[in-house]
Amino acid sequence: MLVTRRPKLKQTSPVSHWIKRLYKGNDITPNPFKGRKTGLLNAASFALATTVATQAAAQDTWEYTGYFYLWGAGIGGETVTGQNVDVSFSDLVDNLDFGIMGALEAKNGPWAVFGDAIYLNISDDEDAAVGPGIPVSVDAEVEGLVFTAAAGYDVVSDSQIRLNAFGGMRFLDMETTVNVETGMGSRRLKDTISNWDAIVGLRGNYALNSDWALSYYADVGAGESDLTWQVAAGVEYNINNWALTVGYRHAEWEIDNSATLSDLEFSGPYLGAKYKF
Repeated sequence: MLVTRRPKLKQTSPVSHWIKRLYKGNDITPNPFKGRKTGLLNAASFALATTVATQAAAQDTWEYTGYFYLWGAGIGGETVTGQNVDVSFSDLVDNLDFGIMGALEAKNGPWAVFGDAIYLNISDDEDAAVGPGIPVSVDAEVEGLVFTAAAGYDVVSDSQIRLNAFGGMRFLDMETTVNVETGMGSRRLKDTISNWDAIVGLRGNYALNSDWALSYYADVGAGESDLTWQVAAGVEYNINNWALTVGYRHAEWEIDNSATLSDLEFSGPYLGAKYKF
């Protein structure tokens, strides 16, 4: 239930400004999906995962690595009306209600499966005046999940270089809700993006010496998104079973099934640690 606030002027926050741009000039009714394009690609990804499970069953030793990190990413992109979206990481932190990031890899011989998840919930509210003395109260919330899962095989693996070729899927789920209340009534605006995409890529590391290493990751795919891709590169410092890592990561989607966004991207530095067990 919306609560009417005493009219007052308040400086517009970057998150509220982004929400306004999302809905400016748009029909808020989400467009139906323009067709499923993922059937064959998802079938191929499932077949690869089944192959990994079958081959790994013949091995005896599983090795696990947990990744814990903070990705200082801002949100960028473009609305369907051509408006730019630009929310910095500091603005996201100011309005962050909850967030969690992490990844897990299971490796058996040259075969590996891994998953990576990011969840964010941000909200903002604003009281302002539209026109001469017309109070407006706006409450906005953005909830987002990005989950990647894949299986791969080490095409190169020795004491210095690891190169893993993989295939899998990525799920993007983002829900934007805006409650607007004026003296003449209230309105609730909502848009949801929920896209499954098949991906293929390469990842690995290059040991500089016993302590330091370079890490790299790249994937590309499509499905319910026209295109999605992600790249990352970093430096790792090894301490026994632990490794500290710092680097830069970029993920992007070209979308045609949203009433508000045509492009979406997350980009920024990351800092984290991983533990082998």
